[in-house]
Amino acid sequence: MNLRILYLAHAVITLILALALLLMTPVMLNLLGLENTRDTTTLTQLLAAALMAIGLTTLASREVQDRSARSAINSANLVAGVLGFVICLNATLTGVFGWFGWVMILFYALSALAFAYFQFLAPYN
Repeated sequence: MNLRILYLAHAVITLILALALLLMTPVMLNLLGLENTRDTTTLTQLLAAALMAIGLTTLASREVQDRSARSAINSANLVAGVLGFVICLNATLTGVFGWFGWVMILFYALSALAFAYFQFLAPYN
């Protein structure tokens, strides 16, 4: 896998999740084991907007050649992946999230590992 493919895969998965959270909020809340209230709906849709920005930024960055720009993109996605992993792991293990929490844990773990690889082990790829 090269960095361009990682950016594309990350963008597609993130954008799909963002659209699902935005357009199918009650379904996604149910999958996560959360109550469908006005509060959770609003926060879920705000999360969808943030994920949309991340996905579109990563998608637009596929062709970036500048090493410092790629390093910044990789670092930001690495930090987001680690934080997402820790938050989802905590929410799943404490019973806040349902079974879909494990899917999100897997996504964040793989995302963090992939961006860490390209940031530290293959920075010129």
